[in-house]
Amino acid sequence: MTNLNIKINTDNEAFSDSNLGSEIARILKSYANAIETVVDPDTSWELETKLRDINGNTVGQVKLSMEDSF
Repeated sequence: MTNLNIKINTDNEAFSDSNLGSEIARILKSYANAIETVVDPDTSWELETKLRDINGNTVGQVKLSMEDSF
């Protein structure tokens, strides 16, 4: 089974106070928009990327794996 794993570290200023949900949503929407046109299974590497917060800091990553668990 192929899994798409998303990890986001929320331990910085971009996620502080009442920004947690909105910043996570912004990051995921940005990622979703970037991969919307990926349709060829041979280019699945295009799904893997680093995730950045509103300040440009790397806060996570997206990886494809062949594991059965998350």
